[in-house]
Amino acid sequence: MSHELIWTVLGGLFIIGYIAIVLEHKLHINKSGTAIALGALSWLFVSWAEKGNAEVGLALSHETQEIFGIVVFLLAAMTIVEVLVHYHFFDWVERKIMHKKLAPVQLFWLLGVMTFVFSAFLDNLTATLVMLQIGRKVYKHKDNFLIFAANTVIAANAGGVASPIGDVTTIMLWLAHKFTALQVITIGILPSIVTWIIPQFLLGKKIHMHKEIEAATETPQAVDTPIHEPYWPIVVVAGLAFTLPVAVNLMGLPPFLGLLAGVGALWVFIDILAKKDEVGHHKNSQVVKVIQNVDISTLKFFIGILLAVGALSHVGLLKELNTMIFGESPSIVRLIGGNTILGFASSVLDNVPLVAAAIKMFSDDIIPAIWVLLALTAGTGGSMLVVGSAAGVAAMGQVKDLTFGY
Repeated sequence: MSHELIWTVLGGLFIIGYIAIVLEHKLHINKSGTAIALGALSWLFVSWAEKGNAEVGLALSHETQEIFGIVVFLLAAMTIVEVLVHYHFFDWVERKIMHKKLAPVQLFWLLGVMTFVFSAFLDNLTATLVMLQIGRKVYKHKDNFLIFAANTVIAANAGGVASPIGDVTTIMLWLAHKFTALQVITIGILPSIVTWIIPQFLLGKKIHMHKEIEAATETPQAVDTPIHEPYWPIVVVAGLAFTLPVAVNLMGLPPFLGLLAGVGALWVFIDILAKKDEVGHHKNSQVVKVIQNVDISTLKFFIGILLAVGALSHVGLLKELNTMIFGESPSIVRLIGGNTILGFASSVLDNVPLVAAAIKMFSDDIIPAIWVLLALTAGTGGSMLVVGSAAGVAAMGQVKDLTFGY
Protein backbone atom coordinates (compact mmCIF):
# COMPACT_ATOMS: atom_id res chain seq x y z
CA MET A 1 0.00 0.00 0.00
CA SER A 2 1.38 3.43 -0.95
CA HIS A 3 2.33 6.02 1.64
CA GLU A 4 -0.22 8.46 0.23
CA LEU A 5 -3.07 5.98 0.68
CA ILE A 6 -1.94 5.09 4.22
CA TRP A 7 -1.77 8.80 5.09
CA THR A 8 -5.24 9.42 3.63
CA VAL A 9 -6.91 6.55 5.49
CA LEU A 10 -5.11 7.14 8.79
CA GLY A 11 -5.60 10.92 8.62
CA GLY A 12 -9.28 10.44 7.82
CA LEU A 13 -9.67 8.02 10.72
CA PHE A 14 -8.04 10.53 13.07
CA ILE A 15 -10.26 13.40 11.88
CA ILE A 16 -13.42 11.30 12.30
CA GLY A 17 -12.33 10.27 15.79
CA TYR A 18 -11.46 13.85 16.69
CA ILE A 19 -14.84 15.14 15.53
CA ALA A 20 -16.52 12.45 17.67
CA ILE A 21 -14.46 13.63 20.67
CA VAL A 22 -15.43 17.28 20.09
CA LEU A 23 -19.12 16.30 19.76
CA GLU A 24 -18.99 14.08 22.86
CA HIS A 25 -22.02 15.67 24.53
CA LYS A 26 -24.17 15.67 21.39
CA LEU A 27 -23.32 12.09 20.46
CA HIS A 28 -23.51 10.90 24.09
CA ILE A 29 -20.35 8.86 23.54
CA ASN A 30 -17.62 9.31 26.15
CA LYS A 31 -14.51 10.85 24.62
CA SER A 32 -12.26 8.41 26.50
CA GLY A 33 -13.92 5.47 24.76
CA THR A 34 -13.60 7.21 21.39
CA ALA A 35 -9.93 7.98 22.01
CA ILE A 36 -9.11 4.41 23.06
CA ALA A 37 -10.87 3.02 19.98
CA LEU A 38 -9.11 5.55 17.75
CA GLY A 39 -5.67 4.68 19.15
CA ALA A 40 -6.15 0.93 18.85
CA LEU A 41 -7.68 1.07 15.35
CA SER A 42 -4.89 3.34 14.13
CA TRP A 43 -2.17 0.85 15.06
CA LEU A 44 -4.21 -2.11 13.79
CA PHE A 45 -4.52 -0.39 10.43
CA VAL A 46 -0.80 0.46 10.36
CA SER A 47 0.05 -3.16 11.13
CA TRP A 48 -2.23 -4.40 8.35
CA ALA A 49 -1.01 -1.80 5.84
CA GLU A 50 2.67 -2.53 6.53
CA LYS A 51 2.50 -6.33 6.52
CA GLY A 52 5.82 -7.94 7.30
CA ASN A 53 7.37 -4.72 8.65
CA ALA A 54 9.04 -5.65 11.95
CA GLU A 55 9.49 -1.96 12.78
CA VAL A 56 5.77 -1.59 13.53
CA GLY A 57 6.04 -3.69 16.68
CA LEU A 58 9.21 -1.88 17.76
CA ALA A 59 7.60 1.51 17.14
CA LEU A 60 4.52 0.55 19.15
CA SER A 61 6.70 -0.70 22.02
CA HIS A 62 8.59 2.61 22.05
CA GLU A 63 5.31 4.53 21.96
CA THR A 64 3.83 2.61 24.88
CA GLN A 65 6.96 3.28 26.95
CA GLU A 66 6.47 7.03 26.51
CA ILE A 67 2.75 6.75 27.29
CA PHE A 68 3.49 4.69 30.39
CA GLY A 69 5.61 7.48 31.85
CA ILE A 70 2.93 10.13 31.30
CA VAL A 71 0.01 8.03 32.56
CA VAL A 72 1.83 6.80 35.66
CA PHE A 73 2.89 10.36 36.48
CA LEU A 74 -0.69 11.64 36.16
CA LEU A 75 -2.11 8.73 38.16
CA ALA A 76 0.36 9.31 41.00
CA ALA A 77 -0.30 13.08 41.03
CA MET A 78 -4.08 12.60 41.04
CA THR A 79 -3.77 10.10 43.90
CA ILE A 80 -1.81 12.55 46.07
CA VAL A 81 -4.35 15.30 45.40
CA GLU A 82 -7.19 12.96 46.42
CA VAL A 83 -5.35 12.22 49.67
CA LEU A 84 -5.11 15.97 50.37
CA VAL A 85 -8.84 16.33 49.69
CA HIS A 86 -9.64 13.39 51.97
CA TYR A 87 -7.56 14.83 54.80
CA HIS A 88 -9.42 18.17 54.56
CA PHE A 89 -6.44 20.31 53.55
CA PHE A 90 -8.51 22.36 51.12
CA ASP A 91 -11.33 22.71 53.68
CA TRP A 92 -8.78 24.24 56.03
CA VAL A 93 -7.64 26.69 53.35
CA GLU A 94 -11.26 27.67 52.76
CA ARG A 95 -11.89 28.37 56.47
CA LYS A 96 -8.76 30.51 56.74
CA ILE A 97 -9.92 32.67 53.84
CA MET A 98 -13.45 33.00 55.21
CA HIS A 99 -12.17 34.14 58.60
CA LYS A 100 -10.20 37.02 57.07
CA LYS A 101 -13.45 38.84 56.11
CA LEU A 102 -11.80 40.73 53.27
CA ALA A 103 -13.53 43.12 50.87
CA PRO A 104 -14.69 41.55 47.57
CA VAL A 105 -11.85 43.12 45.55
CA GLN A 106 -9.21 42.02 48.09
CA LEU A 107 -10.69 38.54 48.08
CA PHE A 108 -10.59 38.54 44.30
CA TRP A 109 -6.84 39.19 44.27
CA LEU A 110 -6.10 36.77 47.10
CA LEU A 111 -8.05 33.96 45.43
CA GLY A 112 -6.45 34.77 42.08
CA VAL A 113 -2.95 34.45 43.55
CA MET A 114 -3.91 31.23 45.34
CA THR A 115 -5.37 29.76 42.14
CA PHE A 116 -2.17 30.57 40.23
CA VAL A 117 0.05 29.01 42.93
CA PHE A 118 -2.17 25.95 43.52
CA SER A 119 -2.27 25.32 39.79
CA ALA A 120 1.52 25.43 39.53
CA PHE A 121 2.06 23.00 42.42
CA LEU A 122 -0.96 20.72 41.94
CA ASP A 123 -2.71 20.98 38.58
CA ASN A 124 -5.04 23.48 36.93
CA LEU A 125 -8.12 21.25 37.04
CA THR A 126 -7.87 20.58 40.79
CA ALA A 127 -7.07 24.23 41.50
CA THR A 128 -10.16 25.33 39.56
CA LEU A 129 -12.54 22.96 41.35
CA VAL A 130 -11.17 23.81 44.81
CA MET A 131 -11.23 27.58 44.29
CA LEU A 132 -14.76 27.52 42.84
CA GLN A 133 -15.99 25.83 46.01
CA ILE A 134 -14.34 28.58 48.07
CA GLY A 135 -15.60 31.38 45.82
CA ARG A 136 -19.17 30.08 45.94
CA LYS A 137 -19.20 30.76 49.69
CA VAL A 138 -17.59 34.19 49.66
CA TYR A 139 -19.32 35.73 46.60
CA LYS A 140 -23.06 35.92 47.13
CA HIS A 141 -23.91 38.11 44.14
CA LYS A 142 -24.24 36.14 40.89
CA ASP A 143 -22.35 38.65 38.72
CA ASN A 144 -19.40 38.74 41.10
CA PHE A 145 -19.27 34.95 41.26
CA LEU A 146 -19.35 34.60 37.47
CA ILE A 147 -16.52 37.12 37.11
CA PHE A 148 -14.59 35.22 39.76
CA ALA A 149 -15.25 31.88 38.02
CA ALA A 150 -14.00 33.22 34.68
CA ASN A 151 -10.87 34.61 36.31
CA THR A 152 -10.28 31.32 38.12
CA VAL A 153 -10.06 29.47 34.80
CA ILE A 154 -7.61 32.07 33.44
CA ALA A 155 -5.44 32.00 36.59
CA ALA A 156 -5.45 28.19 36.73
CA ASN A 157 -4.40 27.81 33.09
CA ALA A 158 -1.67 30.45 33.47
CA GLY A 159 -0.34 28.98 36.71
CA GLY A 160 -0.36 25.48 35.27
CA VAL A 161 2.24 26.31 32.62
CA ALA A 162 4.54 28.02 35.12
CA SER A 163 5.82 24.68 36.43
CA PRO A 164 6.63 21.26 34.96
CA ILE A 165 3.78 19.55 36.84
CA GLY A 166 0.99 22.14 36.71
CA ASP A 167 -0.54 21.33 33.33
CA VAL A 168 -0.75 18.25 31.14
CA THR A 169 1.05 20.14 28.34
CA THR A 170 4.08 20.91 30.51
CA ILE A 171 4.04 17.36 31.89
CA MET A 172 4.04 15.90 28.37
CA LEU A 173 6.85 18.17 27.18
CA TRP A 174 8.92 17.72 30.34
CA LEU A 175 8.65 13.93 30.22
CA ALA A 176 9.59 14.09 26.52
CA HIS A 177 12.84 15.87 27.57
CA LYS A 178 12.01 19.02 25.60
CA PHE A 179 13.02 21.20 28.54
CA THR A 180 14.17 20.80 32.13
CA ALA A 181 12.13 21.73 35.20
CA LEU A 182 14.39 24.74 35.77
CA GLN A 183 14.02 25.90 32.16
CA VAL A 184 10.22 25.86 32.13
CA ILE A 185 10.14 27.77 35.43
CA THR A 186 12.75 30.41 34.57
CA ILE A 187 11.60 30.94 30.98
CA GLY A 188 7.87 30.51 31.50
CA ILE A 189 7.16 32.16 34.86
CA LEU A 190 7.11 35.79 33.67
CA PRO A 191 4.90 35.21 30.58
CA SER A 192 2.59 33.07 32.73
CA ILE A 193 2.21 35.86 35.27
CA VAL A 194 1.50 38.38 32.50
CA THR A 195 -1.21 36.18 30.91
CA TRP A 196 -2.88 35.96 34.33
CA ILE A 197 -2.37 39.39 35.88
CA ILE A 198 -3.71 41.52 32.99
CA PRO A 199 -7.14 39.76 32.90
CA GLN A 200 -7.07 39.71 36.73
CA PHE A 201 -6.64 43.50 36.81
CA LEU A 202 -9.36 44.15 34.22
CA LEU A 203 -11.87 41.75 35.80
CA GLY A 204 -11.03 43.14 39.24
CA LYS A 205 -12.48 46.48 38.14
CA LYS A 206 -15.81 44.76 37.49
CA ILE A 207 -15.72 43.16 40.94
CA HIS A 208 -15.24 46.66 42.37
CA MET A 209 -18.38 47.85 40.56
CA HIS A 210 -20.43 45.21 42.36
CA LYS A 211 -18.95 45.87 45.82
CA GLU A 212 -22.04 47.54 47.30
CA ILE A 213 -24.36 44.87 45.90
CA GLU A 214 -22.06 42.20 47.32
CA ALA A 215 -22.28 43.68 50.81
CA ALA A 216 -26.07 43.98 50.56
CA THR A 217 -26.56 40.35 49.57
CA GLU A 218 -24.15 38.90 52.12
CA THR A 219 -25.70 36.17 54.26
CA PRO A 220 -24.51 34.73 57.58
CA GLN A 221 -22.50 31.51 57.39
CA ALA A 222 -23.95 28.28 58.69
CA VAL A 223 -22.71 27.40 62.18
CA ASP A 224 -23.72 23.75 62.20
CA THR A 225 -21.17 22.66 59.58
CA PRO A 226 -18.77 20.15 61.16
CA ILE A 227 -15.16 21.33 61.20
CA HIS A 228 -12.46 18.88 60.13
CA GLU A 229 -8.85 19.79 60.81
CA PRO A 230 -6.21 18.46 58.40
CA TYR A 231 -3.79 15.84 59.66
CA TRP A 232 -0.61 17.81 59.11
CA PRO A 233 1.94 14.96 58.99
CA ILE A 234 0.06 13.55 55.97
CA VAL A 235 -0.18 16.99 54.34
CA VAL A 236 3.57 17.53 54.78
CA VAL A 237 4.43 14.11 53.31
CA ALA A 238 2.09 14.78 50.37
CA GLY A 239 3.71 18.17 49.79
CA LEU A 240 7.18 16.64 49.85
CA ALA A 241 6.03 13.99 47.37
CA PHE A 242 5.43 16.72 44.77
CA THR A 243 9.09 17.82 45.05
CA LEU A 244 10.48 14.35 44.32
CA PRO A 245 9.93 14.35 40.51
CA VAL A 246 12.26 17.33 40.13
CA ALA A 247 14.85 15.80 42.45
CA VAL A 248 14.75 12.45 40.65
CA ASN A 249 14.95 14.17 37.26
CA LEU A 250 18.16 15.90 38.35
CA MET A 251 19.58 12.41 38.98
CA GLY A 252 18.90 11.51 35.35
CA LEU A 253 15.89 9.30 36.12
CA PRO A 254 12.32 9.72 34.78
CA PRO A 255 10.20 12.09 36.94
CA PHE A 256 7.35 9.59 37.37
CA LEU A 257 9.71 7.47 39.49
CA GLY A 258 9.97 10.27 42.06
CA LEU A 259 6.22 10.74 42.24
CA LEU A 260 5.71 6.98 42.57
CA ALA A 261 8.17 6.99 45.48
CA GLY A 262 6.12 9.77 47.08
CA VAL A 263 2.86 7.83 46.64
CA GLY A 264 4.51 4.72 48.08
CA ALA A 265 5.76 6.60 51.15
CA LEU A 266 2.35 8.21 51.63
CA TRP A 267 0.61 4.84 51.23
CA VAL A 268 2.81 3.09 53.81
CA PHE A 269 2.52 6.01 56.25
CA ILE A 270 -1.29 6.03 56.10
CA ASP A 271 -1.47 2.23 56.46
CA ILE A 272 0.74 2.40 59.57
CA LEU A 273 -1.53 5.09 61.04
CA ALA A 274 -4.61 3.01 60.16
CA LYS A 275 -3.31 0.06 62.20
CA LYS A 276 -3.22 2.26 65.31
CA ASP A 277 -6.44 4.11 64.50
CA GLU A 278 -9.29 3.45 66.94
CA VAL A 279 -11.69 6.06 65.54
CA GLY A 280 -11.45 4.86 61.94
CA HIS A 281 -10.40 8.16 60.34
CA HIS A 282 -7.17 6.83 58.84
CA LYS A 283 -8.76 3.51 57.87
CA ASN A 284 -11.26 5.39 55.70
CA SER A 285 -8.41 7.42 54.19
CA GLN A 286 -6.19 4.54 53.08
CA VAL A 287 -4.82 5.04 49.57
CA VAL A 288 -6.39 1.80 48.37
CA LYS A 289 -9.80 3.44 49.07
CA VAL A 290 -8.94 7.02 48.12
CA ILE A 291 -7.57 5.96 44.73
CA GLN A 292 -11.09 4.83 43.76
CA ASN A 293 -12.01 8.53 43.47
CA VAL A 294 -9.36 9.18 40.81
CA ASP A 295 -10.82 9.92 37.37
CA ILE A 296 -9.43 6.94 35.45
CA SER A 297 -11.38 7.87 32.30
CA THR A 298 -9.14 10.92 31.88
CA LEU A 299 -6.08 8.66 31.81
CA LYS A 300 -7.73 6.44 29.21
CA PHE A 301 -8.31 9.51 27.05
CA PHE A 302 -4.60 10.36 27.19
CA ILE A 303 -3.65 6.78 26.31
CA GLY A 304 -5.92 6.70 23.27
CA ILE A 305 -4.90 10.11 21.92
CA LEU A 306 -1.18 9.47 22.38
CA LEU A 307 -1.48 6.09 20.65
CA ALA A 308 -3.28 7.67 17.69
CA VAL A 309 -0.74 10.49 17.38
CA GLY A 310 2.06 7.92 17.65
CA ALA A 311 0.61 6.03 14.68
CA LEU A 312 0.47 9.24 12.62
CA SER A 313 4.10 9.89 13.51
CA HIS A 314 5.21 6.34 12.63
CA VAL A 315 3.87 6.51 9.07
CA GLY A 316 5.57 9.87 8.52
CA LEU A 317 2.40 11.96 8.22
CA LEU A 318 3.33 14.43 10.97
CA LYS A 319 6.81 14.89 9.51
CA GLU A 320 5.24 15.66 6.14
CA LEU A 321 2.87 18.18 7.74
CA ASN A 322 5.79 19.79 9.56
CA THR A 323 7.66 20.21 6.27
CA MET A 324 4.58 21.66 4.57
CA ILE A 325 3.93 24.17 7.35
CA PHE A 326 7.43 25.13 8.50
CA GLY A 327 9.69 24.04 5.64
CA GLU A 328 12.80 21.86 5.75
CA SER A 329 14.71 24.24 8.05
CA PRO A 330 12.11 26.28 9.96
CA SER A 331 13.19 29.71 11.20
CA ILE A 332 12.55 30.95 14.72
CA VAL A 333 9.93 33.36 13.36
CA ARG A 334 8.00 30.53 11.67
CA LEU A 335 8.19 28.38 14.81
CA ILE A 336 6.88 31.25 16.95
CA GLY A 337 4.10 31.83 14.44
CA GLY A 338 3.24 28.13 14.42
CA ASN A 339 3.08 28.02 18.21
CA THR A 340 0.83 31.07 18.20
CA ILE A 341 -1.53 29.37 15.76
CA LEU A 342 -1.56 26.27 17.98
CA GLY A 343 -2.46 28.54 20.90
CA PHE A 344 -5.49 29.92 19.06
CA ALA A 345 -6.44 26.39 18.00
CA SER A 346 -6.33 25.20 21.61
CA SER A 347 -9.21 27.55 22.43
CA VAL A 348 -11.43 25.26 20.36
CA LEU A 349 -9.54 21.96 20.16
CA ASP A 350 -8.18 19.81 22.98
CA ASN A 351 -4.57 20.74 23.72
CA VAL A 352 -3.47 17.15 24.44
CA PRO A 353 -3.51 15.98 20.80
CA LEU A 354 -2.21 19.37 19.63
CA VAL A 355 0.85 19.17 21.88
CA ALA A 356 1.32 15.46 21.21
CA ALA A 357 1.35 16.17 17.47
CA ALA A 358 3.76 19.10 17.90
CA ILE A 359 6.19 16.89 19.85
CA LYS A 360 6.28 14.47 16.94
CA MET A 361 6.34 17.19 14.24
CA PHE A 362 9.08 19.48 15.53
CA SER A 363 12.71 18.41 15.28
CA ASP A 364 14.70 17.55 18.40
CA ASP A 365 17.26 20.35 17.92
CA ILE A 366 14.77 23.14 18.69
CA ILE A 367 15.84 25.33 21.61
CA PRO A 368 13.97 24.82 24.94
CA ALA A 369 12.46 28.33 24.81
CA ILE A 370 10.36 27.34 21.78
CA TRP A 371 9.02 24.29 23.64
CA VAL A 372 8.19 26.48 26.66
CA LEU A 373 6.38 28.83 24.28
CA LEU A 374 4.39 25.85 22.97
CA ALA A 375 3.37 24.92 26.53
CA LEU A 376 2.43 28.54 27.21
CA THR A 377 0.35 29.05 24.05
CA ALA A 378 -1.39 25.67 24.22
CA GLY A 379 -1.99 25.93 27.98
CA THR A 380 -3.23 29.52 28.15
CA GLY A 381 -4.82 29.62 24.68
CA GLY A 382 -7.62 27.52 26.12
CA SER A 383 -8.62 30.50 28.28
CA MET A 384 -9.91 32.41 25.25
CA LEU A 385 -13.05 30.25 25.22
CA VAL A 386 -14.51 28.54 28.27
CA VAL A 387 -14.62 25.22 26.41
CA GLY A 388 -10.96 25.47 25.41
CA SER A 389 -9.46 23.83 28.50
CA ALA A 390 -10.20 21.12 31.04
CA ALA A 391 -10.39 23.82 33.72
CA GLY A 392 -12.97 25.75 31.70
CA VAL A 393 -15.12 22.70 31.00
CA ALA A 394 -14.97 21.75 34.69
CA ALA A 395 -16.00 25.30 35.65
CA MET A 396 -18.96 25.13 33.26
CA GLY A 397 -20.04 21.92 34.98
CA GLN A 398 -19.84 23.57 38.41
CA VAL A 399 -21.32 26.96 37.45
CA LYS A 400 -24.44 26.63 35.30
CA ASP A 401 -24.50 30.33 34.29
CA LEU A 402 -20.90 30.28 33.03
CA THR A 403 -21.17 30.27 29.22
CA PHE A 404 -19.29 31.48 26.13
CA GLY A 405 -20.07 35.06 27.17
CA TYR A 406 -17.49 34.80 29.91
